[in-house]
Amino acid sequence: MTISTINNYQTIQSAVESISGFMIPGQEEYLFNKVKSLPNDAVIVEIGSFKGRSTVAMAYACLGTNRKIYAIDTWDGNDSDFSERNFFEIWQHNVQVNNLEQYVIPLRGYSYEILNRWEELTNNKYIDLIFIDGSHQYLDVIKDFEMSFPLVKSGGWIAFHDVIHTWPGTERTWHKTAKYLLVNHQYSSSLACGQKSLDATKSLPIHFFTIVLNGQPFIRYHIDVFKQLPFKWHWHIVEGVADLKHDTAWCAQLGGYISDDIHRNGRSYDGTTEYIDDLARLYPDNVTVYRKPEGVFWDGKLEMVNAPIANILEECLLWQIDVDELWTLEQLCTAREMFTSNPEKTSAFYWCWYFVGEKLIISTRNCYAQNPQQEWLRTWRFKPGAYWAAHEPPVLVEPLPNNQSKNVAAVNPFLHQETEDCGLVFQHFAYVTKEQLSFKEQYYGYKNAVSLWNTLQEVTQFPVLLREYFPWVRDETKVALADSYDIVPIAQREVSSNTWQFLQPDEIQKILENKPKETALILVDGVFFQLYQTGIARVWKSLLEQWVNNGFAKYIILLDRGGTAPEISGLRYINVPLYDYNNTNADREMLQQVCNETGANIFISSYYTTPLTTSSVLMAHDMIPEIMGWNLNQPMWQEKHYGIRHALAYIAVSENTAQDLVKYFSDIALDAITIAKNGVHHEVFAPVKQEEIHLFKNSYGITKPYFLLVGTGNGYKNSMLFFQAFSQLASSYGFDIVCTGSGGILAPEFRACTSGSAVHMLQLSDEELATAYSGAVALVYPSKYEGFGMPIVEAMACGCPVITCPNASIPEVAGEAAIYVNDDDINGLANALCEVQKPSIRQRLIEAGLLQAQKFSWSKMANIVSTALINASLLSLNLKEINVIVFPDWSQSEEVLGLELESVIKAIATYPDSQKTTLLICTSHISAEDAELLLSGITMNLLMEEDLDISEGLEISLVGSLADIQWQALLPRLNIRIILEHEDKAALAELPIEALPTCELDSFINQLCVL
Repeated sequence: MTISTINNYQTIQSAVESISGFMIPGQEEYLFNKVKSLPNDAVIVEIGSFKGRSTVAMAYACLGTNRKIYAIDTWDGNDSDFSERNFFEIWQHNVQVNNLEQYVIPLRGYSYEILNRWEELTNNKYIDLIFIDGSHQYLDVIKDFEMSFPLVKSGGWIAFHDVIHTWPGTERTWHKTAKYLLVNHQYSSSLACGQKSLDATKSLPIHFFTIVLNGQPFIRYHIDVFKQLPFKWHWHIVEGVADLKHDTAWCAQLGGYISDDIHRNGRSYDGTTEYIDDLARLYPDNVTVYRKPEGVFWDGKLEMVNAPIANILEECLLWQIDVDELWTLEQLCTAREMFTSNPEKTSAFYWCWYFVGEKLIISTRNCYAQNPQQEWLRTWRFKPGAYWAAHEPPVLVEPLPNNQSKNVAAVNPFLHQETEDCGLVFQHFAYVTKEQLSFKEQYYGYKNAVSLWNTLQEVTQFPVLLREYFPWVRDETKVALADSYDIVPIAQREVSSNTWQFLQPDEIQKILENKPKETALILVDGVFFQLYQTGIARVWKSLLEQWVNNGFAKYIILLDRGGTAPEISGLRYINVPLYDYNNTNADREMLQQVCNETGANIFISSYYTTPLTTSSVLMAHDMIPEIMGWNLNQPMWQEKHYGIRHALAYIAVSENTAQDLVKYFSDIALDAITIAKNGVHHEVFAPVKQEEIHLFKNSYGITKPYFLLVGTGNGYKNSMLFFQAFSQLASSYGFDIVCTGSGGILAPEFRACTSGSAVHMLQLSDEELATAYSGAVALVYPSKYEGFGMPIVEAMACGCPVITCPNASIPEVAGEAAIYVNDDDINGLANALCEVQKPSIRQRLIEAGLLQAQKFSWSKMANIVSTALINASLLSLNLKEINVIVFPDWSQSEEVLGLELESVIKAIATYPDSQKTTLLICTSHISAEDAELLLSGITMNLLMEEDLDISEGLEISLVGSLADIQWQALLPRLNIRIILEHEDKAALAELPIEALPTCELDSFINQLCVL
């Protein structure tokens, strides 16, 4: 084609599309038009030219101009993607056949090598358009972008190919970094493009401010991030000692003081002074340093933070960055983009990963150092005239008429969830060096901070409560290993030299990519902890604790929904999003992805969530909605029924619950449901001494003997029956009533039955509840239905008599140790309230209850549930009455393997009871696909040569790599091992199969007849 100028892509479309490549229709036309829009002398760069399809499309747009395309590629294929290896000749031919050589300059090599030599290779030409279509690995794509960005002229364009989820490296680079540094975004299918515009980036500068004294080593981190920012910025550094005044005076109250050990003439002693002097000299337009005269202290931190205000004469983002608070370039750009896109927003709160050791983090929120009411407020939209009214916590105010002011942050802030959703969680190295602890010990008055911190660093089992090491922490703050949350510390100390280095984002990503993936036999979805903190949460927390104690926890991973799961030392966690009943399909996809990534065999949910395909076990706690006729169209119950239908196996917490499950889902066999009855913490729920009961009653103002109700309500809990019966007691005025688990105010219809008696509505801890049980006249539990009835066994374990109704599972739990009344018998319950006061009856109930409670334990339940889960993981093996196993040596040739396995299969398939038999073939040292391919060939041979169709009788199951606990469950169900001539010795050596009977193939049928 010799046309001098092309104005319409359709003219050259056939020539372009005749070249094989991976462009989606429409993208070449976009590139053609984009190049046509550039100046006549434009410089175009293409990273990843392959066979030249996109190169030719762009080169046709250069006809008749001085535009040049620099095509960068190694032009070498690789064994996994291409059968061919060298594509340069193909690329060159495609350029030549279209007469485009004068517009295209090949630069052979890796992109980062070429870009690094750009000035040398091109005489420092600035780029008008760069099209990044090389490697799809994140580290490669982000490197291409970072290296090319400074080379692109203002107003130039950067385009990415394959911005789709199947290529997460490209997608991440665009959505997490590039698009925030580019404007005028354009899209064509999977192609994304944006323009570099310095004018646009000037509209909202950032002024950072830092107050510092002895900021090494962390102060050295920030400048390398700031100087890469593609917009105007300034760093205000305020150095010196803040006197313990104003809102810093709290330190003096704790015993804090300013000693000569923490400063040198009011400045830093660790090299920080000299370092920031160097910064001011190297970056005079971007760094301003503020100090008092030598030996003079600042009038508290409030004076320090206000020092730069007079020099900030433009509207901007004002950003507090403490020395030990490390933000990435991507995060700073993202946050600025949030503010530019939302001009009504006035400030931003953030979460942080708060380090209390080089590799230790605070893992809890809404606690010490993670108080959302004040932490971490770090960014404000600043207008000249604003000033700091306070620093601890920071309060930036704007003056108003009449000597009034407004708190900027209080107007319309970005809240924690919004910033976290954008990846804006910074790393805060607050308690990481001994020097930091020594300073806090003196300045803040944290007594013995250094020695206490040293003790924390020696801990090996996590999580732990921070207050056990830092006495100034008084809440439930917990500490865990950063690695357990996939947090790679930006700041890393080299142990041998005691020097610190700071990781770049690509280095962190590489560490995460190379980190061994968590594997698990079983995934447990802790979703119920997100939804409620009622009895089912108690069940699951108890099971998890028992599994840690008995070692089963090493086979499981708990999915933690948004940080709502209890932290149990020794348990592995994966953080997953909060559950949303309005988005269940996406949740199933997420769960399946986690199952795939961890290689989980079995999934079990604490409350009816399901993955897409992984086998799940359902634990039925009750069938209350079905029995009580609730609206089953509600999403919660729809998901419950979906989970029941999806499940491979079932566990019920009582025999009655199992029967109710079968009643509503008749395709489930009753004998296929494992019964695992709930337990009780006998260490907590046990009879309490009278002195403790007396203290409990005094603390809550209980002055009379009392009846105890747990979970009041007019529904199936049937509390009205008690109140009606109580009102009939002639001596009712002599008793109080304690209601736990409901809180709030007693319903008017209940209150009408309690004239002369006090009703105490209490929310109690487990320890307090045990005391309440121990001191009660009786637990009255007139429920119409219970899946189990945990308060009954807890009360009995505490020596509390029980009055209840013989409904559902309650007789299973209470046995003969309770007084039973019908759930509509007011007079019967009134009589029972009198009977239980008789010493002989009361003593009989207490003794019988203590014995009955011993039948229930969490350890027993945990063993039953774990066994059921392991058995469920073996269901895919389709075990039958007779189960035979062989261990082929897969290193043998296909011919040898085929003949040996064919003999075994033929022998079993022709055995009269073959339909009762499963042949298990160990494939632990070969892929399942390869084994299945060999077996399909054997099956075909038997059909063709022996006229033997094994598809309608013999069951053949492949046994892959099983966990030791699975082998322990499987081996007792195996009847015999056939000894092969060629066996997998390694697999046999790994297994405890000495007790498994064996036989040669010749004597196999005779051996079967004995079974």
